[in-house]
Amino acid sequence: MKKLNSIIFGLSLISFLFNYTLSAQEKIVFAKNREIHSMNIDGSNIKKLTDYKVPGHTPISCRPSIAKDGTVAYIYDPVRHGWMSTYKMKLNGSQKQRISREPNSKKSSTWNAVISPNKKYYVFVSTRSTNSEVYRMNANGSSVVNISNSKASNGSPKWSPDGKHIIYVEDNTKGGSDIVLIDVEGKNRNVLISSPKELRNVAFSKDGNKIAYSLVIRKYADLMIANADGTNAKKLKTISKWSRVSFSSNSASIAFVTKNDLIATMQLDGTNYRELGKGFDPVWSY
Repeated sequence: MKKLNSIIFGLSLISFLFNYTLSAQEKIVFAKNREIHSMNIDGSNIKKLTDYKVPGHTPISCRPSIAKDGTVAYIYDPVRHGWMSTYKMKLNGSQKQRISREPNSKKSSTWNAVISPNKKYYVFVSTRSTNSEVYRMNANGSSVVNISNSKASNGSPKWSPDGKHIIYVEDNTKGGSDIVLIDVEGKNRNVLISSPKELRNVAFSKDGNKIAYSLVIRKYADLMIANADGTNAKKLKTISKWSRVSFSSNSASIAFVTKNDLIATMQLDGTNYRELGKGFDPVWSY
């Protein structure tokens, strides 16, 4: 019996150390003071990943996203404010590389660019057509394709964790928003949720079983959680109407921005609420 208890204790200790190591490796990447930062999931060890200084220009880098191997994508305006281009770097801030071409106007900017989990593609928002559309480009910035192809305005594109689908928000005829799912080629369109109110910042859980999104309520928004097919939607918390949301690596928790502009995390059952500090655009690593 003592031997069995020792074995059980040893296995429990190994499991604890393994999970602790995984937790220690996870990061939340976010924007603050016009630069991209990272921190541990408890808010410690904050590190500035970008530090752009341009004479005569105050640039901004924001909207980070993360691939499965830790590659961070973000948008940055090296020339003029709001003329955004897509860049990528390592999770430690090294090996920065431009992906998209220099925009010749705000309309050709790559807003809200998101790297696919396998790093094969990026999706982004642009007004280079008559309205705001979702586009896809290859990992090297080539072969830009309009994949939303809608007369309505589209935004907030995100990848499914298997990299086979894109989810985004589209204006509807009700005066609100639809949450739309398409495949990587822009085909097999499926409206998951149709609301008479404005929806923003949809995101998949890392296991692909859940989606989260913001339901705008006047000055703030309700953070909503639903099944991946859009069913069984429920409110988790009232948050900033501008907040982006991102699930933890085990899909049990979510990061968001509070009403007072603090990055916070919470488990999906409403427990373990924790405020981590000032910032916006939080994205949780795999």
